Amino acid sequence: MASQFKLLESFEVQSQYTAFFTGNQIAWTQDGNHMLCQDGAKIHMLELESGKVLYSFDNSTGDSDIKDDPVTAFSVCEDEFGSYLFASYRSGLMIKWCRKENKILRTWKSVHKGPVAQIAVDEDCLYLATGGSDSKIRVWELANFNCIASLKGCQGVTSVLKFRPNSNEVFAAGDDCKIRSWSVSDGAEKLVLESHFSQVTAFAFSENQLISAGRDAVICLWNLDKGTILKTIPIFESIEGLVLLPNDCILPGNYHVGSNSGPHVAVAGEKGVVRVWQVEKAKEVYVQSDSQISPSAEPGGLAVISLMLNGNTLAMVGVEHTIVLHSLSDFKCQRLLTGYCDEILDITFCGKDDTHLAVASNSPDIKLYRMKDMHCILLKGHTDIVLALCATPLQPNLLASSAKDNSVRLWIVDEEQSTATCVASGMIHMNSVGAIAFSRTTANWLYSGAQDNCIKAWEIKNSDGQYTLSSKHSVIAHDKEINGLSVSPNDKIVASASQDKTAKLWNSDLTLIGTLRGHKRGVWCARFSPADQVLATGSADCTVRLWNLADLTCIKTFEGHDASVLKLEFVAAGLQFLTSSGDGLLKLWTVKNSECCLTLDGHEGRVWALAVHSDKAHFASGGSDSKFVIWKDTTVEKQEQARKEMVERVEQDQTLSNLLHNKMYDAALELALQLNRPNTSLKIIQTLSEDKNMLRACVEKLSPELQESLLQLALKWNTNTRNCSMAQLILEFMLTEGSVQLSTQDLAHALAYTQKHFQRLSQLRADLHFLTYTAARMTLMPDEA
Repeated sequence: MASQFKLLESFEVQSQYTAFFTGNQIAWTQDGNHMLCQDGAKIHMLELESGKVLYSFDNSTGDSDIKDDPVTAFSVCEDEFGSYLFASYRSGLMIKWCRKENKILRTWKSVHKGPVAQIAVDEDCLYLATGGSDSKIRVWELANFNCIASLKGCQGVTSVLKFRPNSNEVFAAGDDCKIRSWSVSDGAEKLVLESHFSQVTAFAFSENQLISAGRDAVICLWNLDKGTILKTIPIFESIEGLVLLPNDCILPGNYHVGSNSGPHVAVAGEKGVVRVWQVEKAKEVYVQSDSQISPSAEPGGLAVISLMLNGNTLAMVGVEHTIVLHSLSDFKCQRLLTGYCDEILDITFCGKDDTHLAVASNSPDIKLYRMKDMHCILLKGHTDIVLALCATPLQPNLLASSAKDNSVRLWIVDEEQSTATCVASGMIHMNSVGAIAFSRTTANWLYSGAQDNCIKAWEIKNSDGQYTLSSKHSVIAHDKEINGLSVSPNDKIVASASQDKTAKLWNSDLTLIGTLRGHKRGVWCARFSPADQVLATGSADCTVRLWNLADLTCIKTFEGHDASVLKLEFVAAGLQFLTSSGDGLLKLWTVKNSECCLTLDGHEGRVWALAVHSDKAHFASGGSDSKFVIWKDTTVEKQEQARKEMVERVEQDQTLSNLLHNKMYDAALELALQLNRPNTSLKIIQTLSEDKNMLRACVEKLSPELQESLLQLALKWNTNTRNCSMAQLILEFMLTEGSVQLSTQDLAHALAYTQKHFQRLSQLRADLHFLTYTAARMTLMPDEA
């Protein structure tokens, strides 16, 4: 059976998903289709529909002082002339970008004594305001980038900065918990709004009113004409985001937000849910019930860091760099994007035809991605970091997970709705559960291994959709924590890999069969071959060992990695296997000859996770660089391409032979240069050298690219005494009439060897004259005698 499968030879990256949002600054374009997300020194342009980064605004100017300068704040604006991005950097550099062309239009210095914390642009793109950490706010005129005002009064770091619509005023809040406003024209302070007792985090304008919220758990309504507070609403939650809802929107429950009912605001903070308030009546009209963002673990902590509104869509930005898009009418999650996964610990394909990819990272939530558009949902249930994931092809919508909370959970994935529900859980282990594996012939058993050195066999029962998970067998299996589990294709043997440098084989009821010893360090993973009665193990000693299950002996050792072998998976029906390592490399090994036939470099850190797609043509890898990569098998394409290239090469060789036979030297020289045939080109030049006019005509017909190729060949021939005469002919033409100019380096190279040849010929000529003279004198000697 295995012989029917061809060996894999090539893989290429089909798609990769890496961190695009690692900071706390984010902006939404007016068209609602894109977001700009901060990632260190870059700002990424994210397409919401596909979840992919289109391009990045990267200040890579080559100057070592600002090459990796982190972005501290940015803002976008649009006018009739175009769309612009204004960004500030820690060094004090300010840059104006053309957003659509990704082009720098202007750079200047912020003049602030410290980083710029906030940037705001007025609605007409006439003025730019920068709020620093030096208790100052500066206003810039964008026509000529002059600083027209330096506004004082705001204390500490500027937390909020906005221009008031249809007004010549700028509002800001700082560390003194006060909101101040200034006139842009003369820089005079106009209002000081004082009521908050903690940092103001957001405010919004509604005609002549201002609505503000902060970390003191209150919403304040202000009259801007009089500068007085109208209402203070305690909401018992630290607020980070606030947006004013439009008058024509409809909320769940058919609640209409009308202009006659006063301003409505949506707020979010430490509870991780959106709450809508009718401000004038101090009435809460809606509370979100199924938020994708978890509440803060501590009172006063962070959960939601920002709220944004674009049309009828509300965006929540979570502290774990998740972006959730909701429709105001029903508040259902339309789109969830994860900007930063942190360290990816495990991945697995699930769903019918493996339409989804489950990812475990440094989070209690499992990220479930829909492969076609990378829409993500968060599976909540574990209370500590998820360590391992497992799926079974026998029941594609069944997913198992284990975590540091000592528990094992079962999930049912709804592919149509792209949701998942926890249907069963078990918590019997006494420590973190780091390995799980389904049985192979049925989906009725699940095995788990933990840091308590125990392996447990769980029976899965399904009664009319009601799942139960009960532990039937348990054994203290190893002296140290268990890193990996694998079940044989016939379900008769379970293999365990441990930090105690051993792998062990167990019956299905967890009675010991034998111990595999030989690794010099901890064993990270174990996998049964689908074709032969062998087991492969990967270890921290940088090797993979293949074990015979009949006598428990090591039959092969694979060496090649420079760091721990963390995961391995068999492919090509057991003829080959893939490994991932702590050196960031993936390797493809052939079992028969024990050789590494392919090395893939797609990660910048440890590759913890490896999963093979059910079609056997794709696999996924994930690691500590917060990136998971989808690889595609391109063996057939490469072989077909090689076959076509071989056929084309044979045809071209025959064409070249025909041209030489027919003495069509101009076409032959052109084809020889195209095929990179130096010897054939030299022979053609030698033939043409008998008639310099013909040689000159042939060279003149060549394109500049081919003349450049011929020039490089001539420089190489010039280094050889045998071929230097032909090289000199070509160099003479290039220097006098050729369309390709020699570079300074090439000219110096040619001159050095030319002088060497000249000196050799001069010496040869002198020697020839001496020999002629000597022969003549020897002829005259008898007569003289």
